Amino acid sequence: MTGSLPVAAVDLGTNTCLLLVARQEGSLIVPLARELRVVRLGAGLEATGRLSDAAMNRAVTVLREYHKIISDLGCHKVWCVATAAFRAAANSSDLQQRIHQATGFEMNSINGQREAGLVWRAVRELFPPIAGARVMVDVGGGSTEIIVEQAGELADIVSLPLGSVQLTERHLISDPYEAGELTRLRGDIARILGTAAKLENVESFIGVGGTATTLVAMKLGMQVYDHDRVQGATLDIASLEAILRSCAALPLVERKQLPGLHPGRAEVIVAGGLILTAVMERLGVKVMQVSDHGLRWGMVLELLAEEAGGSGPSPR
Repeated sequence: MTGSLPVAAVDLGTNTCLLLVARQEGSLIVPLARELRVVRLGAGLEATGRLSDAAMNRAVTVLREYHKIISDLGCHKVWCVATAAFRAAANSSDLQQRIHQATGFEMNSINGQREAGLVWRAVRELFPPIAGARVMVDVGGGSTEIIVEQAGELADIVSLPLGSVQLTERHLISDPYEAGELTRLRGDIARILGTAAKLENVESFIGVGGTATTLVAMKLGMQVYDHDRVQGATLDIASLEAILRSCAALPLVERKQLPGLHPGRAEVIVAGGLILTAVMERLGVKVMQVSDHGLRWGMVLELLAEEAGGSGPSPR
């Protein structure tokens, strides 16, 4: 079967930089490359309001690597977006210029609303619509997006300044963490989450992004991450809390050895998991399903829709 020409989506987040190269074959989106690198772009941003030279250098190094992968696969369209850390940093234009000089990529900042809309597009391709309310939550390194769907239609999007990197740097200093640090972290999460309207009668809850997928991979004890096993898997709140208690009790060097936990996420998984737990408690849900398809999949779907003559962004 002849497929479409491949397209590429690059998602430069606060903690990770993700790449998806894919093409369409009939009704299927076929991934040709799926890459994850931990760049910790937001390291130190909480204190300084700026991206550090070291963080920008890490990002440029990874994007050079991605440029080669994209070129080797013959992609004719590339869309690169940056999210919370890039939005917040006073010197993001410096990184934008460095990336362009090194790769030719145009790095575009998108706001939380746009980010969440793309996540919704990706998730709804895999989860059939339901009659009632469904909530999707993407916990990132610098922000958390809450997406509300009613009867299959997008009803509301809330972007909150709740990020795993940001809150780790603010509260979790000891190794392993002290009880008081965790209490203050939970209080901070509750305070910020309390600014969002409370939603009743949620019938379905879907966790999207690296925090949710990592926690499922840990529950399953994966030595090697398996996209197919994670997609659609479930995690109840009791199991989630047990995983977080175990992680918080370990020093970082031991946490990095846990099956299913990428070493680059070990420092921030507790904060990310506590954000996810707090959202579940606020919504009164006990179980989440997990989507392995998030922002970069939504980006690819829009690029391919544009190829087919539908509506989509203008890649830059």
